[in-house]
Amino acid sequence: MTGDSGSSSGPAWPVLLDGPAADAARRLVDAVAGRPRPAPRAVRPDLGSGGAGLALAYHQLDLCRPGEGWHAVAVGHLDAAVRGAERMRLRAPGLLGGLGGLAFAAGRLGRPLTLRPDNHAGPADRRGLDLSSGLTGSGAVLLDRTLDRQDGRTEDPAAAERLHAALTDLGRRVAAFPGESPGMAHGPAGPLALLSLALSAGVEVPGQRAAVHRALERLLEHRRDDDWGPDWHLTGDRDAGPDGRSVPASWCHGGPGIARALWLAGTALDDAPLRELARDTLLAALRRPPGLRRVDGRPGLCHGLAGLLLITLRFARDAGERGDPVAPAFRQAAGSLADRLIDRLDGPDGPDGLERLDDRDARAPALTPGLLDGAAGVLLVLLAATTRVPPGWDRALLLS
Repeated sequence: MTGDSGSSSGPAWPVLLDGPAADAARRLVDAVAGRPRPAPRAVRPDLGSGGAGLALAYHQLDLCRPGEGWHAVAVGHLDAAVRGAERMRLRAPGLLGGLGGLAFAAGRLGRPLTLRPDNHAGPADRRGLDLSSGLTGSGAVLLDRTLDRQDGRTEDPAAAERLHAALTDLGRRVAAFPGESPGMAHGPAGPLALLSLALSAGVEVPGQRAAVHRALERLLEHRRDDDWGPDWHLTGDRDAGPDGRSVPASWCHGGPGIARALWLAGTALDDAPLRELARDTLLAALRRPPGLRRVDGRPGLCHGLAGLLLITLRFARDAGERGDPVAPAFRQAAGSLADRLIDRLDGPDGPDGLERLDDRDARAPALTPGLLDGAAGVLLVLLAATTRVPPGWDRALLLS
């Protein structure tokens, strides 16, 4: 299926959970989503914690549960996010906090976005290149708009032209990526994933393969192995010491997100040792005790269990497609992570749902509603674990 792991074809998305675990996950999805309802008039527009992320979640609900009324809820939240952006006069182009995320959600819903970002807005430091608020994030949006999909969206020639320009610019600048963080959200893993996904999709500009190798070099500077296998550390921290400081096993900063970028690069370059390093990096993160991987206490997509589960699902699918003997280990690990996530949230009071974007009078919720650290992200990952609908939305995280 188009876009999954940069491949244009492949088997159906596998269902991970069945039996009682699947029933518990579906109950949790029901509790998080609630019932279809009218959207607010205007909401915060961002993808990370605002209306664009909620629109994405409701859209995926509609794909997984067609005919239940979620399409109108998704469109309503997208429109509310656009009105919120207009009220805020938002012009920052960032993917997670700016108009880039709104454009991504609009593209997924097949709706044009009339707002235009100021591509010169924002700081000139590493965030000028990163996934969160820089050029890599803009490239993720353009790649998503460029590729033809099976869900009815068509190729966007203007986006393709802009994507070529973004890849060219990123390729020239990736060697200068600041070295503090290695991860997907703020480090060289993000550009590596984007450049590799584009290559696998047949989108290539002069110098792109060399840029992939330069991004790999910057990323490998952060490698620090431990008793469990490959690990990745922050550097540039005065308190970190010569070997840097380890980071949680999260999508945004840690080994799992880095593992995915390495896998995508290994796939694009047809480099089996690189794919093996990617596989070993994720297996090491899965083997580490919860106290060392430091995500088990948080449910969210960016910093918590949901993100680790989603990446493990991607590896289980891709390894299975290749006939890799380690695929069953990824499936087993994904099942265990899903059980942990469900046990954490499937309590007598249930999680806080997606109904409120902001309610400061409510008691402290189990989850905020947003995508990165809240209920929307958890819902999306549970849908990925329990349905045959591929999580194509995770291109926003450069996982596919």
